[in-house]
Order: sequence, then structure tokens, then C-alpha cells
Amino acid sequence: MKLIRAWYRGKRIVILTFLILLSGANQYITGQQSVNSRPRIGLALSGGGALGMAHVGVLKVMEEAGLRPDYITGVSMGSIVGSLYSIGYSADTMQLLFRTTDWDLILSNNVPENRVIFTEKRYFNNSILALPILSRKVRLPSGLINGQQIEKALSHFTWSAADINDFSKLPVPFLCIGTDLVSTGKVVLKTGYLADAIRASMAVPSVFTPIKIDTAILIDGGFVRNIAVSELREMGADIVIGSYTGFHRYTEEELQSVTGVLKQLGFFNSINDYARQKKLIDILIEPDVKDFSSTVFTNSDSIINRGYIAALPFREKFRQLADSLDRLGPQKPFVSILNKKAFEFDMIEVTGNELIPDDQILGVLDIMPGQKVTSEMLSEKIDLLYGRSWFDKVKYRVVPGNDSLKLVIECQEKPQAMLYGSIHYDNNLMSGILLNMSVKNLLFQRSMLDIDAFIGQYYRFRISSTQFIDRNQSFGLSASFNTYNTMIPVMELQGETGEFTMRTNIGGISLNKRSGLNHFMSLSVNLENASFYPDFITDESVKRITFNSVNTGFQNQLNTLDTKHFPNSGTVFQLSLNVSRLLNGKTIKDNFRNVFTADQPGDFRFKRLFSACGSIRQYASSGRKVTFTIGADVMLTYTADSAISPHNYYFAGGFESPVSRSIPLTGFHPGEIQVSQFAGMRFDTDWEIHRDIHVGLLTSFALAREPSSEEDYTVLGGYGVGLGYMSVIGPSRIGIMHGFSSTERYFSELKGFISIGFNF
Repeated sequence: MKLIRAWYRGKRIVILTFLILLSGANQYITGQQSVNSRPRIGLALSGGGALGMAHVGVLKVMEEAGLRPDYITGVSMGSIVGSLYSIGYSADTMQLLFRTTDWDLILSNNVPENRVIFTEKRYFNNSILALPILSRKVRLPSGLINGQQIEKALSHFTWSAADINDFSKLPVPFLCIGTDLVSTGKVVLKTGYLADAIRASMAVPSVFTPIKIDTAILIDGGFVRNIAVSELREMGADIVIGSYTGFHRYTEEELQSVTGVLKQLGFFNSINDYARQKKLIDILIEPDVKDFSSTVFTNSDSIINRGYIAALPFREKFRQLADSLDRLGPQKPFVSILNKKAFEFDMIEVTGNELIPDDQILGVLDIMPGQKVTSEMLSEKIDLLYGRSWFDKVKYRVVPGNDSLKLVIECQEKPQAMLYGSIHYDNNLMSGILLNMSVKNLLFQRSMLDIDAFIGQYYRFRISSTQFIDRNQSFGLSASFNTYNTMIPVMELQGETGEFTMRTNIGGISLNKRSGLNHFMSLSVNLENASFYPDFITDESVKRITFNSVNTGFQNQLNTLDTKHFPNSGTVFQLSLNVSRLLNGKTIKDNFRNVFTADQPGDFRFKRLFSACGSIRQYASSGRKVTFTIGADVMLTYTADSAISPHNYYFAGGFESPVSRSIPLTGFHPGEIQVSQFAGMRFDTDWEIHRDIHVGLLTSFALAREPSSEEDYTVLGGYGVGLGYMSVIGPSRIGIMHGFSSTERYFSELKGFISIGFNF
């Protein structure tokens, strides 16, 4: 039967070619050539997930033969390839595009951290539980991937066709197929916003969320028709070339697994429909891609080559067909639209928003009617909106009208208030529960309230309220209060050496300025209360030493990391300039309490303290498997108050910073070394030996001045090795390190460290 069908299709092509040649010869004799009498070539591209990239190889052979289709239809991955070709992308350009695309990113809900606004980075990907509060209903996603990344990519790639809402008016007329989830029927997508049509055609259920277009809830068209040949004939195609990379009926042996049975049932209608559609195809190409996965997109070159190999035997037939058609009459000229780089919009509309008003969204968008807008510019603005953590998804759509162009911003809002939760353990903070509550526009528009807590022995608590004061929401006024309880493993204070517990309360206000997504500056005034409790019996029976100070500071911060945990690339930079003055100090002993002020200074000087602290970390990756880190830390003080005042120094030690005035230093416990001046370098290497499993090598070297040391400077250094794992409860690290110092230290040189879960 297959041989008969193949003979029939081949014979039909021979007959068509003969008629074309005969007609062409007659027209040549009479001197009449008509484009309308020239038979039309249609190209049907099937779905197949990543396997559909083989269509690019088929197109490459057609290009080499000089055969260009007059119509194209596509389903799922075929709709991506077909639409891009229809607006002017060549096969080579598409191959380069697929090779350089970060498929892991765009086929996920993941967002690189450098596309998240600076003020949200602290909370982004830092919890295992997220619950809406102040809301009467809980929403469950209908798919794993909401399409934020893929829809942005599709809009970018099809930008030059954004002002065309009739796909028959593309340089090569095009349509694609979707499935209506409600009626379970086929939907032919030939008008509207091109990127939406493609997204609907490839919305595999349980992987991508459905997309609503007009009244239809659309999913992948391959469930009802995986290659659109009938539609191609209806468009006017006389000769149909089909490229099929879709699902074939499983054999009895392959149906021994549950997966095989479910897949056969899921594509049952599509398989039967393909048998009918195949009869309408004149030249059928089925690339051999069985040994590739339909869900792995990193083999693009190999898959495209399979399509090229499968089409290569037809190249001569394609060339003969192209020559025969050209003798009959000229093909409609192809007019590329890829040179359209910018559009001007007559109107900008926001839809889907209830909590965040239009004015607030348009202020961040900062695009005015009549302004020239490029795809890159609009993508950056969408990132600014999405990065504010207001939306589950935000996208744009271009709607042409009567001599007008409208930009529509479509939003899917997050609840007004969200509660996030996680757990954490390390050998400094010990075990605890992390909670974060974020509330938008609670009392006023353009306001944010964030409350963070680490509930454990060494607690942390932070509350911050920000009111943005400009339309673009780059300037803000903030009020904050922080309190934390921290173990200082060893410190000399008023002649006593040992382990202390430090309890700090900081409250203040700040003026903030955000530039782009990754840059943040602030000018702040804070009141600080710091108390030290010795965890041992002192010779003087000291129970507590308390300091109250006022601090004015400027901070300049940059964070371009691609991900918070185990980053591959990016820069972290921080510079802080501070002026502090001690207001009073208290010493509480068993029998009495001393209060020191500027009038009765005691051991204090009550002079202004000027300090500057800067740090930088640069991450660079080699093939996304090995990441190198180089960093530097510098801290200077001038006109120090006294050796016993805590705002006189920073705390060095550990691979993470336990308090705000901390400097990481490999080889030492967090907060082990108090420094009034510091200059250090660090060199780290992270090797991802298996997916989410990391081996790290850590090294640090520094010169430091210690307030309690008689030496001018101490030489410090350390190295270590650690094992890391990015788990569902957050990053986990365990390892050993060795520290060395030019002065005698309280602890042994060899130390271990452990950290499990997301951090405060």
C-alpha cells in the first residue's frame, strides 16, 4: 500500500511538471506570461518539539535548489520555523538563532536575576513556599510554564511583523493550527498577533499554560492536526511539500510502558489525522530523528542536519520543479520586512490589572505615544515591569487599526500580599525558619511593605516600607527597622576575651535612587543600638555593654549576577561611605551601671568616625560548568572613637556575611576577627560536576589592622574545599577550610562549615 501511495505521489509530480513545461512553452511562443497561471508551492511543517528544528534542514535544501514556497503552514515547532521563514529569516539565520538561543531559559519560568529589579533581588528565588494572603481565592497554574520567557522571545523574533494582523499579507502567506481546550476542536490561526498565534500552536498541555485568543482557550495544535495540509490546499497550493517530524504510532513492544500507552492515547486523533493528511502531500520528507529527544533543544545543529540529509535526495527534483515554474512565469517577488526596526504607537493600553493602576504601570514602562520604539527597548521595559515582582506574567501585543497602531500591555497580577517561607541551618546562625511578607500598595499607590524574619536562636527581623515619589518609580523614600541577634565567636572587649552575643537594633530613613534593574544608591540616616552579652563569667562581673550611635551613610550597589546561588556570570559591587558618632555607652555589672556621655566620656572619645568600605566580586564561567571568581575587599577608618566601640570596626570571617558590617574571609569563623582596616583578595572556583552538584575551591589573602592587636598589621589567609548542591530547599554547602595568621589565634587552623537552605 505504501509503495502504491509513493508511486501515486511521484507520478502526480511528473504529470504536474510536464503540464508546467508544456504550458510554459505555449506561453513563451505567444509571448504571454502570467503569475496567476503559475502553480503555487505549499510547504507544510509538522510539530515534534525539538525534532521540528529538522525543518530548517529541509528549507536549506529548498534554498539551494532555488525553490521558494508560496504558502506555509505550521504546527507547534513547525509554526515557529514556518513563521520565521515567512517573514524573511533564511535557513542559515534560523540555524544560528536556534544554536545561540538559551533554550533552558526561554522554555522555563526561570528569570535571570540580572533581569530582576535590585530591590527585589533579596527575595527572588529565596523560598520554598509562596502563599497568597489578603485574598479569598487560591489560584493553581494550569501548566508548568506560564510562557513569560518564550512569549518575550517570540515577540522579539517576529517584531518586524508586529504591525501585520493578517498572516496572508506576510511576505510568504502563513497560518498555524491550535486546539481549543473547551471544544477540543481545531482552530486555524491566520489573523491576529503573530507571536500569540505561534505561542498557542506550541502550548503543550501540562508543560505550557494555555493561551486565550478571543473566546478560545488554546493549546498545542498537534493534538488534533500535526501537519496542516488541507489548510495549505485551501490557501491555494497546487503542489504540497510536507516535512513531518511528529509522533508515529507505537508498536506493540513499545506499548509495554505506561508512558508509551499514555502517549499513544494522547496523540490518537493526531495519528489518524496524519494518515489522511499524508494523502494530500506530493513530496513527503520524514527526517530520521528517532534517536533525539523532543524535549532537548541543545542538539539543534545535529537535528537540522538530519533534516538536510532527509531532503537531499529531493534537491534535484526541487531544482527541476523551480526551473519548470520559472519557465511558466515569474514568482511573486519576495519583499523582506526584517528591516523594520521601530514602530510608533498611537495609543498604549493596559489590560488585566486590578491591583496595580494603569498610571503606575505606564510610569515604569515610560513609553509615550508617537515615540519610536524598538524591540530591544520594549523588551527591556517589560523586564522592568516583570522584575518588580508585581506580575505572574506581563507581555505586550501590537494591534493594528485603521491607519493606527496600538500597544497593549497584558498583565497577570500576583496577589496584593504574598507570604514566603523556608528553612535554614548553618554553624553560625544554627537552625531557623525564614518568613517574608510582601505587600503592594497597602495604604498608598507606588508603595511597598516588606517584612522579613529568621526565627531561631540567633534571630533576625527586618521591616521596610518604601514610597516611590516619581512616575518612573526610580526615586523612593524608605523607613526601616532591623534587629538581629548574632554570635561573635571570640572578641576582646574591655579587657575580657571570649564568646559574645551581639544584639543590634537599627532604625532609620533613606532616600533611594534606582538606575535600571541592577544599580541602586541610597543616602541614609540611622540610629543604632548595639549590646554585647558575654557568654562567660567575666572578672568584672559584666552582664552587658551597650552603645548608641547615629550613623549617616551613602551606599552605591551593583548586582548583575545571573543567579543568586552558584552564579555563572555577573558582578557584585558595593561601596559605602559612613560618618558615625557615639551618643552614649553603658556598662551593666552585677552591682552598678555606668553611663558614658560626651560630658563624662570615660574611656570613649565621642569623636566622629569616618569609614569607607568597598567590595567587588566578578564571576566568569567556562562553558557554564566551571565558574571563576575574583574579588577584593577594602575597609578604612579615620578618627576612630575607641577600641571598645563596635561602630569602630567590621567583622571578618566565613564564606558569607552574618551581619551588615561583615567581610567574608576563608579559613575563619564568621565574625571571628574584628578589623579597623582591611585589604583582601579572594579567588574561588566552582565546578558543576553534575547537574546541581558543585565542587568549590576557596582562597583568601588579606592584610588587616585589629583594634585589640599590638601589631600594626596582621597577615591573614585561608583556603578550603566544599561540596554544594542546589536542592528544592535551597543551596546546601559543606566543607573544610584552613586559615593562617601572623598572630596567634583563639581557634584551631582547621575548621569545618555547613549551610543548608535559603538564607536571610
